[in-house]
Amino acid sequence: MANEMEYLSWSFEHLAWWRSNEEGYTTNLAQAGRYSQEDAGRIVTQSIFLEEVAILERVIERHGGEPPRFHPYDGDMAELL
Repeated sequence: MANEMEYLSWSFEHLAWWRSNEEGYTTNLAQAGRYSQEDAGRIVTQSIFLEEVAILERVIERHGGEPPRFHPYDGDMAELL
């Protein structure tokens, strides 16, 4: 998995990152789970109310490790990238 891009999943419902193995939530970035694109996509698409978003770990690092400051309902996420 070292060469694979890793994603973190943010829950707007819980205002926290998903932990590893989908076992709860944490506000601590270091404790957040790292997921493959396939697993992160599954997590996001199981939310029917768009309460989850998957973000590449390198994008999160580029923004200082801060949680998302947008919500999918808000529209344009281009400024994040």
